[in-house]
This record gives sequence, structure tokens and C-alpha cells, in this order.
Amino acid sequence: MNKIKNILNPNWVTGFVDGEGCFTVKICESDSRKIGWRVEASFQINLHVRDKSLLLQIKSFFGDIGNIYTINNKMVLYQVSKLNEITQIIIPHFQNYPLITKKQSDFLLFKNIVELMNKGKHLKKDSLNEIISYRALLNKGLSDKLKTSFPNIIKMVKIKIDLPRDIDSNWIAGFISGEGCFKVGLRKAMDCKNGYNIWLAVTIIQHSRDKILMNNIVDTLKCGTVYKHSKNAVVLTVSKFEDINNKLIPLFNKHKIEGVKALDFGDFKKVAELINKKAHLTFEGLKLIQEIKSRMNNNRKHI
Repeated sequence: MNKIKNILNPNWVTGFVDGEGCFTVKICESDSRKIGWRVEASFQINLHVRDKSLLLQIKSFFGDIGNIYTINNKMVLYQVSKLNEITQIIIPHFQNYPLITKKQSDFLLFKNIVELMNKGKHLKKDSLNEIISYRALLNKGLSDKLKTSFPNIIKMVKIKIDLPRDIDSNWIAGFISGEGCFKVGLRKAMDCKNGYNIWLAVTIIQHSRDKILMNNIVDTLKCGTVYKHSKNAVVLTVSKFEDINNKLIPLFNKHKIEGVKALDFGDFKKVAELINKKAHLTFEGLKLIQEIKSRMNNNRKHI
């Protein structure tokens, strides 16, 4: 692992974590602790096993701290749970290269809890309430067990995040490496010689609470639209071929898509090249595009 070449940009890492990372604090009963409760903070990234090599890169980026676990031969988990490593490496990174989704709120709560743990507050029952008060706002909140066991927690308010208007290109590449999708579509069309119209799109689906951020990404890219997907979700999509060909592909040639998604981007570019050459209007070109499409995204069986 120490020999893995570290090529990841710090803003790329933050963008990827904004999409795929998680800051967790586990609080559970423990007979081995004097106060009867154990508190464990951890930073995690959970991916499909196909992206294990990307987790190894991220682990290398952070100085080879933490561990990678394979779960049911399907998922891989990168986890940093040593308090000193979280304090000295993970937290300083996200202070220097801030998260910009609503996950920044979770990070700040996580940071507050880690600071309390460094003061030994998690080892004293009378100060555990303060930690649990922050934990109540983190991720999905408290379990029923914790709510019952700690009814007198302090009511906290989540910190409001100011979103940047101009978003770093490496952050966008990292975020799309985690959350984006490169799509190739075929529609039947009577006015085309080969009977099909070919379309390309880059999409990102997010919770509706991040709609403003999605609009800011559109403003930064100078292309795309954001629309409501469902009650709690919005979609950013770039589907104009001129925007894809002249803006997105050059952007991601410079600021790299990483992991298995880089293979999807490579296939996506091949289709764009065929369209540029008008090969998509021929039966031979259509067949080649169908072959390329058949191995992309969820159809990709191996790296």
C-alpha cells in the first residue's frame, strides 16, 4: 500500500467525501467502561468492491492511516477510528479544504464531539450529555435507546453553512466521481437513417436540501439545469451535446474522474468522438455505440 502513487488533489478528495464520505459517532452500552457507555468516532467511506483501488489511493493520500475492510465480497469500507489520527489528520484536512454540501454541518458536529473526547468528556457520565446533545443532530439522530437513556440532553441548533458561488474544479471532479453518472441513451427516431437518435447526459441526483449547491455547480460549469426529481430529490443534468463536448469533457480531461467511474467517462468520450465524426448516423456506428453502452455504469462487471 505504501507504494501506491498518490495523485489525488486535496480538493478532489473533499469533493469525493462530500458525495461518499460519512462522519459517525457510535454510542453504545459497554460493560467494560466505568460509566457503562462507549463512544467511538470514525471517518468512513463505503464503496462497491470494484472501487477498492480508489480507497487504497485515498488511504495513501491520508498518510496510510485507517483500515480497509471487505464486506460480503460486495462492498469495501475505509475507516479511520483512532482518535489521534482523526484529530491530527482527518479534521485538519477538512478545515483546510472545507466540505460544501450539507455534510459540512455533520463535520462540524463531529469535530465538536472529537474535541470533547480529547478532553476526556466521553469518560465521565456527567459530561456525556454534552456529547450526546451534539450526536442528536448528526446524521440520522439518536436511536430510541439513547433517547430513553438520556432524556435531558441540551437542545442544539445545526450550524448554518455558507455555500461558495464559485466551486473548485477539482472538487467538482471528485464529487462527480462519487455522485455523478455518465449516460448514453438511444431513442427510436423515424427521421434518422439508422432508426435511432443518440443522446448523452451527465447527471447528479441529490437531496433537495442541496438544491442551492446544485444551482451553484451549474453556475460554475456555465451549463446544465436543475429540476425536481421527487419530493426529496433534485437532479442536475447536462444534456446539450455542445456543452458536453466543449465544456465537460475538456474539464474532466484536465481534472480527472477517478475510480471505476473513470472507465464510464472513457466510454462516454468514445461515444462523443463517434458523434463528432457523424459515425452515430451509420449502422456500424450505432452497433459500436450499443456495445459501448452495454458495458457502462451498472452493467460494468469488472475493472
